[in-house]
Amino acid sequence: MAAVATARLRIFAANNATLNIMTAYKRLPYGISDFADLRRQGMYYTDKTQYIPTMEETGNFLFLIRPRRFGKSIFLSMLAAYYDLARQDRFDELFDGLWIKDHPTAEKGQYQVMHLDFSQATVGLSGTLQERFNRYCAIVFNIFAERYAQFYRPGFVEAVKSFENESSEQLKYICQRAKELGHKLYLIIDEYDNFTN
Repeated sequence: MAAVATARLRIFAANNATLNIMTAYKRLPYGISDFADLRRQGMYYTDKTQYIPTMEETGNFLFLIRPRRFGKSIFLSMLAAYYDLARQDRFDELFDGLWIKDHPTAEKGQYQVMHLDFSQATVGLSGTLQERFNRYCAIVFNIFAERYAQFYRPGFVEAVKSFENESSEQLKYICQRAKELGHKLYLIIDEYDNFTN
């Protein structure tokens, strides 16, 4: 009987050791494209923040092409989190342990970020391609207006939403008001080729 109890104890100890080893590894963020979610959940992340200063020196219009599943969406989401004026109070939380935390640039948290992910433009939306594109953009522009309303004059959100059926007019309005007030905008477009697929 004692031998059986010892064997069970060894099996339990071996299983427990396996669990400890497994929990020491971080989960892979397969299918997750939100940098903040990835960091909050403590998932594996390859730090690419050291490229931020180089990108800032390169120019204002960057076009990133890499193979599928290369981490472009996570990278763009990381840039959105880094430059976003509305999230600068979360910088330490999101970038703790990453290269950029100890080497921030002057542009950290200096922009109102507009992040368009066109892979979402066809999800759950009906109508023609143009209608879905327009509706998705309107959703993003409405959220943008609500997020940054405090930086604009009263009535800004309502004015943006009044153009809801024509997203190009929403974008023009946002850009005109931002320029007029001296705000810097950062436009990120992910999955730009989704419609051709």
